[in-house]
Amino acid sequence: MKGKHVNNGHKYEINESKMSTGSNDVIVTDDVKGEDVKCGYGTCKPRTLQKFNNPKFLLFVMCVFTVSQGFVVNGINNVNTQSLERRFRLPSSRSGLISSAYDFAAAIFGVVISFVGSGRYKARWLSGAAFVMGLGSLTMAIPHFTTGLYDYGQGVVGTTCNKGANVTEACEETGLSNYLGVFMTGMILHGVGGCILYTVGVGLLDDSVEATKSPLYLGILYGFASLGPGLGYIVGGQFLDIYVDFDKVDMSTINIDKTDPRWVGAWWLAFFITMTTFWLIVVPLSLYGSELPSSQAIRATRISQMHNGEHDASGGHGKNKRLPIKMFPKVMCSLLRNAPFVFTMLAGATEGVLTSGFATFVPKYIQNKFGVTSSLAALYTGAAAVPGAAGGMFLGGFICNRLKLKVRGMFKFSVITCLLTLVSINIMWISCEERPFAGVNRGYYNASGGSKDEVVSNCNRECGCSTRYYKPVCAQEVQYFTACHAGCESESKGKDGSLIYGNCSCIAPDPVTNATLATEGTCASGCSMMYLFIVLFFITILLTFLPSTPSDSATLRCIHEDHRTFSMGLKWMFIRLLGTVPGPVIFGAVTDTACVVWQEECGKPTSCWIYDNSVVSRNYFLIALVAKGLSMLSFALAYFLYKPPPEALAQHELSAHAHDGSKPEMSFVNGSFRAGEFEVGVLETEATHNGPTGGASQEKTTNL
Repeated sequence: MKGKHVNNGHKYEINESKMSTGSNDVIVTDDVKGEDVKCGYGTCKPRTLQKFNNPKFLLFVMCVFTVSQGFVVNGINNVNTQSLERRFRLPSSRSGLISSAYDFAAAIFGVVISFVGSGRYKARWLSGAAFVMGLGSLTMAIPHFTTGLYDYGQGVVGTTCNKGANVTEACEETGLSNYLGVFMTGMILHGVGGCILYTVGVGLLDDSVEATKSPLYLGILYGFASLGPGLGYIVGGQFLDIYVDFDKVDMSTINIDKTDPRWVGAWWLAFFITMTTFWLIVVPLSLYGSELPSSQAIRATRISQMHNGEHDASGGHGKNKRLPIKMFPKVMCSLLRNAPFVFTMLAGATEGVLTSGFATFVPKYIQNKFGVTSSLAALYTGAAAVPGAAGGMFLGGFICNRLKLKVRGMFKFSVITCLLTLVSINIMWISCEERPFAGVNRGYYNASGGSKDEVVSNCNRECGCSTRYYKPVCAQEVQYFTACHAGCESESKGKDGSLIYGNCSCIAPDPVTNATLATEGTCASGCSMMYLFIVLFFITILLTFLPSTPSDSATLRCIHEDHRTFSMGLKWMFIRLLGTVPGPVIFGAVTDTACVVWQEECGKPTSCWIYDNSVVSRNYFLIALVAKGLSMLSFALAYFLYKPPPEALAQHELSAHAHDGSKPEMSFVNGSFRAGEFEVGVLETEATHNGPTGGASQEKTTNL
């Protein structure tokens, strides 16, 4: 059976037998002659370009965009956390502000942009977003070229104990921490572009495909979005193996390597890659017209699935027109009275605290917890993040599409996945045996006046030691902050060129030689638990991202189609302000509380050298426990408070009768007959009176 719909003077031919089985997309014939929906600039709209004027190519371009956005914002930015702390002497609570700046900007600008951009020409909004994000990447790289060389202590003469000498460390504040504002500015520009991508962009994609295919398309989009952070972890981690100032100095003069705790890699290189990619994406997105040719036909075949069957507060009829500014308060109040929408927002906010906090600090957590280099920590994080997040988002959309889950089913699915994640977060208790560290987790040998949480004790108090530079030494499987803190008074080179320190007053004498010696570097340690952690971390990420696509799809189904873009902007504003903005700051603050030894500048703590890993694990576990519990509660409330509209209930009943082969009986639902020949006659009469946009035509399909 074929039906023709006329909308705004254009004819669309729809093959309903194919639509009902989901075997094909809506077919738009060559009768669509609207110049406004063709690809091109002005009057230059060649036929060749029209081959790309379809949802599949739009999805491809948006996938490239989301990969690039995730690469720089959630990948490179997170990999660089510890490097930026070390290079610009920032505590974790302040470095978390860099990630928060992105979400703060997206929250403030997102709701306004999504309202203004809720009409036509959404692709042009995406084109502008790509340009702004390229500018943000350029801003992030600027501090490398406006600061001097990285000071890791290469100008310091002697690191041994010098008892009796009047050691006075020159105090000169570098002002490096002031560059925090530049990084925040770059992330604000990223935030403006990102909010357009995930509000206007999602609305454009949903407008261009059938309701039954929307979860699959969104699942693919979010799946590719999760590839970006994973690639960022891997590529950014490899750049951290390159010395930060390789373009300014002779590398033969650098006497530290990537295993040295003072090492800082080339954190700035990746920003030039993303700058180029973003500016290349501007071109194809700017070619699209006011909307895709299929959009009007898609709207003609949809029946509203709004919560409780609410009517359009703006008086719109699904024509995808931009809402007038005067309707802003009314539409916002309408959305905030939509219980499923509100509780889905709250669930997203609690999830945002968890995902943004972990994304920022997991590479640093692995580096400190398991004693690996920053590049390996980034590689391991990416190895778990790529298949976990991408698989979770895609699998969530695939399951909903495969099982034909309706709104209630999507909410129930989200509750179950949250419950499973509550079990998986126990991975935070996985740890290795703490490496003995004098003054950190054990006291000094034969010394009084010191404790296990003080690196200065009686045995090294007169040595004039400083915590400005961290250069560990190892003696008898016990690690010391520096040779000075070990009380070593002499140094020499061994046969392999490594430094050996002697006459160490804080080290127990060797039982055979009676010597007190220490070697440079950290003590060797082996821990196979890290690999178990990575495997379980992958499972946790998979479970965490499973409800992402279903919850978004359920939210879109609960909202009037003219309000969907605005609803996404409003939703992300609350998620960011209540979740992803405070998330990195909260995680950074609880990380700082576990710091044992601070790097100091003029007597003021800057960045942290050594953490109590057991305290960090406990703090992260408690945050995850509370966040996932609140998410599960919010999804459960959305499930119980959602009320399908009468049309959806009737269509569901008709489908059930058709499936079991029984004849549908006449029923009375919410004041209206909705089954049988008599009821069909009633509906046809209503359609005649209401017109093509006002009634519930029997030729339209419904998919809750």
